[in-house]
Amino acid sequence: MKLKGFLLGAAVAASLTAFWPAAGGAATFRGVVVAQQHGSLLVAMPGGLVRAVTGHATVGSRIVATTRGVSVVGRATTAVVHGIVVRRIGTTLILSSNRHLLAVHHARVLASAATTSAAPAPGAVVSTTVGIANGELNEVDEDELGEVNANSIQVQAVVAAVGTGTIALTVQGQLLVVPLPAGLTFPASVVGQTVTISLSLAGNGDDQRGDDGHQGGHDGGGDHGGGDG
Repeated sequence: MKLKGFLLGAAVAASLTAFWPAAGGAATFRGVVVAQQHGSLLVAMPGGLVRAVTGHATVGSRIVATTRGVSVVGRATTAVVHGIVVRRIGTTLILSSNRHLLAVHHARVLASAATTSAAPAPGAVVSTTVGIANGELNEVDEDELGEVNANSIQVQAVVAAVGTGTIALTVQGQLLVVPLPAGLTFPASVVGQTVTISLSLAGNGDDQRGDDGHQGGHDGGGDHGGGDG
């Protein structure tokens, strides 16, 4: 999968609001914590949209977020996430929901040519039910809802490393290596920082090398109401 068009700083608005409603204006919301990132929590709301909120809670916590803070009200063993397929690395699915990246392990892999069905490819809009155990998300079920009417989406992620012609992003311990456009380089000082990038969805984007990139670290970045990207 070719990934291009990097943007540092403010995100360009993405025209993908048709896939899920805006959530940025809600003062109070409930949901399940599906990831932690630098003092923030990624929370899957009942409809599957992921939001970021400042607070502290373990993955799997049921929380209520208000302007006063986050309160834990229970535990969950499953959650529903509504998002766009970015890439599959072995059996790990990288999803973007409301511009936030999630790593879902033991996801449905691409079927062989001899079978009649295949896992949704990058650019597909999916609703996936995840099991929550040991701080990780593991896919239980996945439904394909359609395709994104765009060639690229915008996401936020933390830079894990900068290489020659590449940049590596960390998604709950899974490394997502992105090739840079010719002539574009980043200084080592961006490592550990949250960046906003535009990812092209061209190509199938599947990497069958296996899910062996657990090297620690968590995503950063704030919440965005409105469409995914």
